[in-house]
Amino acid sequence: MRPASVLLIVGVVLVIGGVLALANPFAASLAVTTLVGMVLIVAGVLQSWVAITGAGVPHRIWTGFVGLLGLLAGVSLIANPLAGVVSLTLLVGIVFLLTGAVRLGMAWRLRETPLFWFLLLSGAASVLIGFLVVTDIGAAATSLLGLLLGIQLLADGIGLIALGLIARRS
Repeated sequence: MRPASVLLIVGVVLVIGGVLALANPFAASLAVTTLVGMVLIVAGVLQSWVAITGAGVPHRIWTGFVGLLGLLAGVSLIANPLAGVVSLTLLVGIVFLLTGAVRLGMAWRLRETPLFWFLLLSGAASVLIGFLVVTDIGAAATSLLGLLLGIQLLADGIGLIALGLIARRS
């Protein structure tokens, strides 16, 4: 199969996944939580294994501790996905707040450049979204992760379809 065809097929699959995630953001949020839980379990097991078997690994105790925390967090997310959705949504809200604050700080430092307004508006939007998520976590938890997943899948799918079409022409 040609690479252009693979790009087109993967792009179409991602677009379909994005539409499905946007159609049912709560189910997509649960899927995100389960996926993050599985990744944390695998990472925790691998990191713990490195800490146990790696005699020359620096900071073995910390490596093992962080691996154990990742393992416990992953099991917790999978054991109670609804609480995991709330936790991950809160984390996303905090990330929006922090990145928005950093962008606002960067805008202030670059106020004499053409980037000022872009950074100012982007930072203000991120802070506003983060504030809305954190102050109404109950409403945000039911849909935010699924909506973000759907938007990301759509954007990636459209991008891959465009790349596939360009690759076909050349």
